[in-house]
Order: sequence, then C-alpha cells, then structure tokens
Amino acid sequence: MKLGILTTTGLLIAMGLASASGVNAENVSHVKQLLETKKCSQCDLTGAQLAGMNLSGADLSGANLRGANLNGANLDEAKLNEANLKQAKLQGASLVAAKMHGANLEGADLSRANLSLAGLVIASLKNTNLTSANLIGANLESANLAGANLKNARQSVANLANVSLRGGSLSGIDVQGVNLRDANLTNANLNGANLNGSDLTGANLKNANMANVDLKNASLP
Repeated sequence: MKLGILTTTGLLIAMGLASASGVNAENVSHVKQLLETKKCSQCDLTGAQLAGMNLSGADLSGANLRGANLNGANLDEAKLNEANLKQAKLQGASLVAAKMHGANLEGADLSRANLSLAGLVIASLKNTNLTSANLIGANLESANLAGANLKNARQSVANLANVSLRGGSLSGIDVQGVNLRDANLTNANLNGANLNGSDLTGANLKNANMANVDLKNASLP
C-alpha cells in the first residue's frame, strides 16, 4: 500500500511539473507509463521533470529525453541505448552500469554524475559537462567527446580507444592506465592530467595542451 501511495505521489508530482513546463498531454501519458511500469522504449519524454526519481533498471531505449530534468535520478542499470538525452539535466544522477550505446548526450549536464561501469560506446557527448563525474570502468570507446569538459572527473576510465576529444578538456583528470589508442585529442586541454601508464599509441595530440601532464610509463604516439 505504501509503495502504491509513493508511486502515485511521484506520478502526480512528475505530471504536474511536466504540465507546468509545457509538456503536452501525450508526453504526460508517457511519463505515467514510465513511472508505473519502468518500460518506456521509444517514448516521447521531451522536457519531462523526473528529478530524483527512482528509474533503476528502466527500459528507455530509443526514448526522447531531450531537455529532460533528471537531476539526482537513479538510473542504475537503465537501458538508454540510442536514447536522445540532448541538453538533458543529469547533475548528480546515478547511472551505474547503465547501457547507453549510441546515446545522444550532446550538451547534457552530467556534472557529479556516477557513470561507473556505464556503457557509452559510440555515444555522442559533444560539449557535454562531465565535471567531477565518476567514470570508473566506463566504456567510452569511439565516443565523440569533442568540446566535452571532463575536468576533475574521478578515477580511471576503462576504454577511450578511438574517442574524439577535439577541443575538449581532460584538465586535472586522473585516468592513469587508460586506453587512448588512436584518440583524436586535437586542441584538447590535458593540463595536469594523470596519464601514467596510459596507451596513447596512434593518438592525435596536435596543438593539445600537455602542460604538467604525467606521462610516466605511457605509450606515446
């Protein structure tokens, strides 16, 4: 009974906030579906107000979450493959082991988000804010991080092979032992990054800011 009351309360709050933000009736019905079933593949959740919601394990594959407010939401192990999260708000959100293969996160705010073990293969993170995010074990192979800000992102990143960080920032990041093979780091800001033992074989470092970078035991281009 208590769970039902909580679900209903969360639904009413989300629907009320969604309506206030201009989300149309169809979108509100999708918010209702998501909160009641946690299954909303291909749903239109544009601008939905889902801050702080427990969406762990939810199926949001291919969903449109453009501009959605997911600050502090629990999206652990959620399925977000091919989802549109462009300009979404995900500050402090938990995305542990979330499946985000091919997701569009351009311009999203993931500052302080927990992306530990998240799968972000070929995801688009152009101009994404990843300041102080937890990227322990995250797979960002072939992701597009052009213009992204990874300043002070925590701990190590499992795989950044073939990644594009053109014009982005790894300033202060601790990514020792990371795979940056064939990464495009043109014009990237690597000031103060810890790349101890990392693999930069074939990486493009043209005009990159390498000041104070720790490259001890690293494999260089």
